[in-house]
Formats: sequence, structure tokens, C-alpha cells
Amino acid sequence: MSEQHRVAAGDLSPSALVDRMLAVAEQLGDVIIRETGFLQACEPLKIGDLQEQKIRLANEYAMDVRAVTLRKDLIDRAPAEKVATLKSAMMKLDSLLRANEVALGAAKTVSERLLKAVANAVSEKKAPVLGYGRNAAIARPSTSSPAAIAHDARV
Repeated sequence: MSEQHRVAAGDLSPSALVDRMLAVAEQLGDVIIRETGFLQACEPLKIGDLQEQKIRLANEYAMDVRAVTLRKDLIDRAPAEKVATLKSAMMKLDSLLRANEVALGAAKTVSERLLKAVANAVSEKKAPVLGYGRNAAIARPSTSSPAAIAHDARV
């Protein structure tokens, strides 16, 4: 499958650029809503299906925002109502991204705690028996090093 050629922001009319930015912001917002929903429903494995689309849309959005930031004239002749709609969509996207950040942070914390609990449980099972202690209970060393489990901290 060949990738479509993306027209540079400077090669579009101001109105067409605003329309494209609005479409990308809305599509990215939809992906963010779906991803946040998966996280809130405790289905983090499903977000992997969204990552390619999310990355593509985020890159497209960032390129256009950067172009407009560097050259305000790219959209200054666009109809005011279109620019206002774009600004509103950008604020909505920002809000969705903040909620998504919270959900991703919570999922990361849960994953890290789960890994730590598994590592501690494995360490306890591997700890050598030293004999019998107080009340004939099996004595284990009081300090045990956690099992070696590595995880990628990036989410």
C-alpha cells in the first residue's frame, strides 16, 4: 500500500489549510477518545491497534501547527468563522489529550505496581528455607532481593 503525498501547508489556500487542520484535529480527537475509553475500561491491550493512526495524525497535526506558527499568513485570509471553529477544535483536542495523559499515567502506575508485586512474589518463592523459626514456622531470610524483571517504562 503506497502512502499518499501530503501537500505542504504553504501550498494550500488559507481556507483549505484550516479545513485540513480541522479535519486532522477532529480525527485525532476521535482516536484519543477511543484510546482513553480503552484505558478506562481496563483494556489497555486494545490501544495498540490505534497507535499507527494516532502517530500519523499527531505528526500531520504537528506539521501544520508548526507551519502556521512560523507563518501566520498561511491562515490569516481564511474566513473568521472557520478559524474560530479550528481554535475551538484545538482547545477540545487539548482537553482530550490532558484526560488521555491522566488515563495513560494511571495505566502505567497499575502496570508498574503489578510488575513489582509479581517480582516480589517470585522472590519470596525463590528465597531459600533456612530451617524452623519461632513457633516452628519455616524461616526465610528477612531480606530478599527482588527477581530480575525488566519492563519498558515508556507508554
